[in-house]
Amino acid sequence: MTKLSDFVDRVYLPFGKQQKRPSTYRGNAQMWSNYLKTRCQAEWLREIRTHHVQAWLEETGREHEISRTTLKHVRNFLSGIFRHAAQQGYFDGANPVKLAEIPAFATNGAETKPYSLEEIGAMLKVLSEPSATAVASAAFTGLRLGEVRGLTWPSYEPAPDEESLGWLNVTRSVWRNTVGDPKTAKSKAPVPVIPQLAQRLSAHRLKCGNPVAGPIFRNSVGNPLDLNACYQREMKDVLKRAGTWHGWHGFRRGLASNLNRLGVDDPVIQRILRHSTVATTQNHYIKTASPDAIAAMRQFSEALLCSTCTPD
Repeated sequence: MTKLSDFVDRVYLPFGKQQKRPSTYRGNAQMWSNYLKTRCQAEWLREIRTHHVQAWLEETGREHEISRTTLKHVRNFLSGIFRHAAQQGYFDGANPVKLAEIPAFATNGAETKPYSLEEIGAMLKVLSEPSATAVASAAFTGLRLGEVRGLTWPSYEPAPDEESLGWLNVTRSVWRNTVGDPKTAKSKAPVPVIPQLAQRLSAHRLKCGNPVAGPIFRNSVGNPLDLNACYQREMKDVLKRAGTWHGWHGFRRGLASNLNRLGVDDPVIQRILRHSTVATTQNHYIKTASPDAIAAMRQFSEALLCSTCTPD
């Protein structure tokens, strides 16, 4: 007989450290340490049933006053534990987490607020470089923070003529000091570069000495720039005077909201953000975009012309 704590510490977390993204492993380890270990470590793995899991979720929610979203992450973490335990022969029967529900008293957590075109324009007026170009890259492509940090000059293909758009090929993501793949396989896809962003990237490249390799946003020793540290060091005080900061993820949500505001259909927005439900073959490593996606990004570009989003 194996206790749950022994299995998680000796088998499941080491498995996650090898097989999952570093950020996922770290989040799982924190959930186990902060919410679950002292609560259920003494339970025998094979004897755990749905009512045990339900009690853990309710007790965790009440004690820590965490949101429904966080409790869903806790539930998914527990489900993964029992799935892996079954696969490795430590547990028999149905996954006891399957029928457990998020307690009704759990509150909805505050969602990341999307940036409007006006807020983006206000930020770009006051930010210095390379902060302004980093913000423009996040706001005008919908890339995740780690994907912006992972951009390299070889991943950028400028437009060959005035009738075309350039491309940023998303091939990697940087979390802290770890370089890995983007969040999902579908995320490995080219992203259109509208003229406003192309202009900024060109100016930024020139200022950096026209490099042909290395990170687009780099620190003094040539490694990917820590954009969270950049915000604290160079952007925070400036943006307090210019508007509101909703975090880096707000740019991704902002692109979706702004495209929707322009009347772009949801399936097109999903393709632009690379979390589409289209067939896998249409989303993996295909260096094309649908005519609708191109037209939508052009429409987005034209909407920006009425705001001061381009450098002097």
